[in-house]
Amino acid sequence: MSASLSKQESLILRSFQKVCRVLEKENDFLAELKFQKITELLPAKQKEIAALEGALVERTKILAQTGQENTALPADLEKAAEEFKSLIAINQQRLQQAIDTQNSVIQLILEAAQESITGYAASGHYVQDHRAQGAMTLRSDV
Repeated sequence: MSASLSKQESLILRSFQKVCRVLEKENDFLAELKFQKITELLPAKQKEIAALEGALVERTKILAQTGQENTALPADLEKAAEEFKSLIAINQQRLQQAIDTQNSVIQLILEAAQESITGYAASGHYVQDHRAQGAMTLRSDV
């Protein structure tokens, strides 16, 4: 194995480790529904994923230059890649749970708002206050 390939694979391993640390933090924040903290992690996550992608691309170039295109990842990189995949799966699951939770909260708010605009008038008839409709809006960035 060439020194440049060995150096590149060490860089890939460090990149996997950095990305995994960010994903672990994000997964913890998702479990705790700390959306602001998740948002604050986004730049770090993007940076580390871009670094990992760049390191993998560089390894591919080195292998192509040396005629070793079919060389498998070393065992330590395979293990790091499996950990990464596992964290991604947990991330997707927790993200879906967070979305479901947010949808439930929004539904409760909408139901409460709907109940607050219906009722009985002084005449004893059931009425709906159409003036109150539209008073609530939802943020599109949530």
